[in-house]
Amino acid sequence: MYLCYYIDMATLDDQYPTRLQGIRRQGGTVQVYANIPLPLAAAMDLAAGETVTWKVVDRTHLLLVRLPEPHKLKGAAQAAVEKKAHRSREPRP
Repeated sequence: MYLCYYIDMATLDDQYPTRLQGIRRQGGTVQVYANIPLPLAAAMDLAAGETVTWKVVDRTHLLLVRLPEPHKLKGAAQAAVEKKAHRSREPRP
């Protein structure tokens, strides 16, 4: 369930205009990026590397949804994951 509300942009004091950046890849695909301004990310307590997803509400509104963090493994399972991650960072001969 999502909370829907109306925002009057004329009376909104704190706005963060952001230009979209288009990147054309060699295969011909185009990706569009939007950066989240630091004051907005700080207000939302967003961290680099955090996973979020977007939901299209309508043509003019996107909803940013913070996904729950995966549960941390404990004991031997965590040790196995850390060992595998360490091995993947080692340089190959």
